[in-house]
Amino acid sequence: MCPNPRHRDHYPLLKALNPGMSVFKQAGSPYYHFDFQIRGQRSYGSTSCTSKRDAEEFERRERQKAALPNLQRPPITLDEACGLYASKVMDGPSWPTIKYLLRELNKGLGKGRLLNDITQRCIQTFFSSRRKSRSNATVNREIENARAVWRYADRNRYDVGEMPDWRVMRLKCPSRPPRELSFDEEDRLLPALRSDLRGAVEFVLKSGWRRSEVLNLRWSDCDLQNRTAVTRIKGGNIVSRPLTKAMAAIVSDQPKVGPFVFTYVCQQSRDKRRKGERYPLTPTALRGPFAEALKVAGIANFRLHDLRHTRGTRIVRQTGSLAAAKEALKHKSISTTLRYAHVLDDDTRRALDESESRNSPEPSGLVEVEPAQSRAS
Repeated sequence: MCPNPRHRDHYPLLKALNPGMSVFKQAGSPYYHFDFQIRGQRSYGSTSCTSKRDAEEFERRERQKAALPNLQRPPITLDEACGLYASKVMDGPSWPTIKYLLRELNKGLGKGRLLNDITQRCIQTFFSSRRKSRSNATVNREIENARAVWRYADRNRYDVGEMPDWRVMRLKCPSRPPRELSFDEEDRLLPALRSDLRGAVEFVLKSGWRRSEVLNLRWSDCDLQNRTAVTRIKGGNIVSRPLTKAMAAIVSDQPKVGPFVFTYVCQQSRDKRRKGERYPLTPTALRGPFAEALKVAGIANFRLHDLRHTRGTRIVRQTGSLAAAKEALKHKSISTTLRYAHVLDDDTRRALDESESRNSPEPSGLVEVEPAQSRAS
């Protein structure tokens, strides 16, 4: 029986507050951690407590916050939740892409709908429609973006209803080696590009930087005398990167018409942009001309991002060093760089062939000993 009549309607939630403590220590950590679920929503993390009693008290408070405050959380619309999330990420290098995804999410689900009114079925139907013209990997990135919106609203104590199960929405993406641009294809692609875009595309190929890192490069970021540049990489960190002679030459050749290094010539007047004027290069301005250049060059199944894969592949092939490729591409983990390990197949094949031999290699530096009978004679 519920001990407090005022809470009778929410008794199942109150029972979830203290079903038994479940704090534990992770290997190598001096602190206790907690991990529990209420209404299908998982809460976990470190208690920052070294005492089990203190950790259990910490977990009890976390259970209270996870359960009872949900009854009094204010509602929030999808548009408001997207705006809340945008305030967190709009200074990052991926903001143009995230902005587009948020706009499409609002358009597809209805920006005026409350998050607690949008069911998992509605979300799955929306992403199913997105698969018609997009790869599974692209749709998965959109799902991750939506997941970030819901979770950020939840962490800011808004009523998001029952948290969708984002994991079951993810689509299967078969693993395959990265697409590499051959030198013959390179010789066909670069001349096929518009002259005002060729420098940016060639810089992506020469550097292996991400598209956003190249398009957001400013003149103030570059030290051409020392051949270095400062960039904001994925995750928001700002790092200093070396420029090769070829990369520095590409930067030097760009016209200085604003703060950004790479610009394009507007082909048609629209809104505030005028035909013939130069503006900062954007993914949208680059997408169409790049696709047209691929068609003219006769190159199939290739994306702009594959230029980055090409650079990583060439580094590993020439140096045999995955560590060098990791540093050049600014991967956080070597496991990401391992996708380029396939270029070392020749070394692996050679080792396998040699291991098949039944003849032991002849030791070097040893004097051949004559048979005993020969020595006796």
